[in-house]
Amino acid sequence: MEQNVEKNSSSVKGGQIEQLSKVFEPIIEKHGLVLESLDTQRRGAATLLDVVVDLPEEEIGSADLDTVTDVSRELSALLDADASLIGEGPSTLEVTTPGVFRPLTELRHFKRARTRLLDVEDTSGRTFLGRLEEVEGDELVFDVQKPPHVPRKNAKTPRAEKVPPGPHRMPVSDVARAEIHLEFR
Repeated sequence: MEQNVEKNSSSVKGGQIEQLSKVFEPIIEKHGLVLESLDTQRRGAATLLDVVVDLPEEEIGSADLDTVTDVSRELSALLDADASLIGEGPSTLEVTTPGVFRPLTELRHFKRARTRLLDVEDTSGRTFLGRLEEVEGDELVFDVQKPPHVPRKNAKTPRAEKVPPGPHRMPVSDVARAEIHLEFR
């Protein structure tokens, strides 16, 4: 499975990041997850290795905490067994999911967010709150909600133009900003 994995080589050489990705991906995929990003940082004499995993793009929901814990244990055991993967010295491994507040920036992020309510701003500055109904090719299909009335603190500030409620289609390339809107039921 080809993933566009975000890599940062701030403390580990780029080649080592590539090597870590190749070694980590089979373990992560064995648990039904994908490697979202891999980042390293120096913290004094120690190396912090931050691994972000997620469900594949065709799945809706969130990664199970027990599964993430299992991945963390296996990656930790691998690093303990082969210190050459990140070099000598103390290290900390953190395995997490992207979380609900990550910006949706890639087509696969939107595929994972199907059925969710999103706060969206398009490239022309229009904003809306809409449920992502479907992703068709590179086009997003929303059911735009009527926004709740929120009193403005400064009435002199112009409101951003809103997309009217109802069905709305737009290409992913027209999204300037999108985030999952938390729903409390």
